[in-house]
Amino acid sequence: MYKDKSVEKAIDRQSIAGIILLFTIVFLAPLFAGKLSPIPALAIQILVFLTALLWVIRAAREGLLRLPGRWITYPLGVLFVLLVLSAIGSASLHATIRELANIASYLLVFLMITSLRGNRPAVYGILASLIASAFLVGVLGIKEYMLAPHAGWRVFSTFFNPDFLAGFMALILPIALAWYVSRTSLGVSIGVGVIVLVVFSNILLSGSRFGSAAAVGGVGVLLAFALVSRSLKKEHLIKMLILVPLLALIYLSMGKPLAGRISATRSESHSGGFRIYTWKGTAGMAEANPINGTGLGTFEIAYPKYALVGFTKLAHNSYLQLAAEAGPLAAIALIVLLGSSTLPLGRMLIRKQAGNIPNIWMPEAGLMASGLIGGAAASMARNLVDSDWYITAIGISFWAVLGMVVASTDSGRVRPAAPRGLALFIGLIGLVVLGLAAMLAGEMFIARGNSLWRHDPESAIRCYRQAAKLDPLSAEFHQRIGGAYLSLAKGSGDEALANGAELELKTAIRLEPGSAKSYYQLGKVYEFYPKNEDAIAAFSRALDRSPNAPEVMYALANRYVKSDRAEEALAVWKRMVALEDSPFERVKAAPELVQPEYIFAHIALGQDRERRGDRSGAEREYRRALDRAERYQESVKAMREILEVNNRRDVEMEDLVEKARGRIMNHFSGGAILPDLLSP
Repeated sequence: MYKDKSVEKAIDRQSIAGIILLFTIVFLAPLFAGKLSPIPALAIQILVFLTALLWVIRAAREGLLRLPGRWITYPLGVLFVLLVLSAIGSASLHATIRELANIASYLLVFLMITSLRGNRPAVYGILASLIASAFLVGVLGIKEYMLAPHAGWRVFSTFFNPDFLAGFMALILPIALAWYVSRTSLGVSIGVGVIVLVVFSNILLSGSRFGSAAAVGGVGVLLAFALVSRSLKKEHLIKMLILVPLLALIYLSMGKPLAGRISATRSESHSGGFRIYTWKGTAGMAEANPINGTGLGTFEIAYPKYALVGFTKLAHNSYLQLAAEAGPLAAIALIVLLGSSTLPLGRMLIRKQAGNIPNIWMPEAGLMASGLIGGAAASMARNLVDSDWYITAIGISFWAVLGMVVASTDSGRVRPAAPRGLALFIGLIGLVVLGLAAMLAGEMFIARGNSLWRHDPESAIRCYRQAAKLDPLSAEFHQRIGGAYLSLAKGSGDEALANGAELELKTAIRLEPGSAKSYYQLGKVYEFYPKNEDAIAAFSRALDRSPNAPEVMYALANRYVKSDRAEEALAVWKRMVALEDSPFERVKAAPELVQPEYIFAHIALGQDRERRGDRSGAEREYRRALDRAERYQESVKAMREILEVNNRRDVEMEDLVEKARGRIMNHFSGGAILPDLLSP
């Protein structure tokens, strides 16, 4: 059958362009999308959807659609449908749409790479791009450690925290090791060997115990499958042994962050305890929303209602978090998809069906198949103790590796492409790209507004308003505008600005009625007027949504005091002190941060005891208040730079604590009845 050569050339160009874009995506994601900053994550997602657009257009021109087998496409389809359905009744439609786009980008990368089955150079080229990115991330991590203030510093590199860096490197280590031991050219072996050393050093420098355990487990899986499949020969073992003294040297010179955390088991026990309590709270959240969850991407908004310990943005377990956000069936569908993607390759290796053919640069098939399973297994294990896949950099990397696992075994399906269906899909991708571009532009306006705020607040608010126009479903943007108006109102005393803040925060509440943050900010606006009863109502609603928030309790109790509702204020102060003695306050992710609001609860209870003639009980409360005040001031002093960089320093609270500490000290030195320490 005759084919138009110009069409073939166009198809080839699209194929090459698509592969180059996949190279670019897996290379850039770890370098720029490892933090929780939305701008690089949205940019990567847009790039993925544009690449998918080329993939679909090529399928339309060929008239053929390359898909994995039914045992993969069915659970993938079920998973995606369940994620979409979680938008019904979502705690934040905006958060669900954004996270849905994020996970859709993962699945598209997965599908596009599985469509490259049989094209070893393309698959291994994409894998080489990912490993090269890991090398650069690792070099940045080593540089950070060299400039660190002390030898126990835990390295972040390009990631939000050291644990996510470890999660990414645990995924890469077995893959890089498999490539290194393969029979390739001397230059390739040396280059990949250096990458193995850099990746290993960053796992140590991250100080992550769970990440290190996952990496060791991934290497164990690599070795087990390589041995069972007889892919690991004597010459491979010799190459591996060459690395041993170098790895030992790296451990001796860079192992202090990890060794310090392993040896300090007691002082670091809060990390594991915090995770366990968080998992229990997340399980309760999933149990309370068993059909379609609270909405994909809404963990930070919905979780405080179920929290047993303090604030966390993520659940420290991707499977549990997905069950809570999108329902337990979604988590089951994910597990089925992971199993159906990896088990066939494992079965093939056990049956010794993956041969090892030397190549100048490409790794040996049997060894790399073992490495891919090892890397995937390490990441799947890591996600039992952290929400790695919610980080775009790790999510893209993992699903790219999983696509390579499937491309190594799956014969796939080639289906005739229905032109109408493809045209619809192309249109849908176009709409998604436009929507993500609007979100990206909104985030850029927010960033611009933040940079202008200190010296030009009016221009900053104009930027915030432009962001809200571009992304009208974002409650966060309205919270930002409301906070800006309130800050200006406090400085000028202008009630018109407070009115503007009130309107913006009510809009935020309409968009996210389950968010405690908007109600808390609204209560702060009512404090400004002051409208005590309205403030009490707003703080009470915030407390309904976040029952263990000390800052909300503190604000509510103060409003009760201002409204001469002493008994209700006392009930809140007692609730705070009970909370202080619970796991919520005792088990913390960052124990070095001291919550100051409990100081005033102890002062209030001490004053109450003093009024009732219980001097010894009052003294105990004052001493607890003094102890916490001093610990708070020490923590602020130690973390001042970090707090200021992240714009989290609360100077007003610092002043209140200093006044309270001074008055308590005066009371202890003079023996007089303690004055009202809650007054400014």
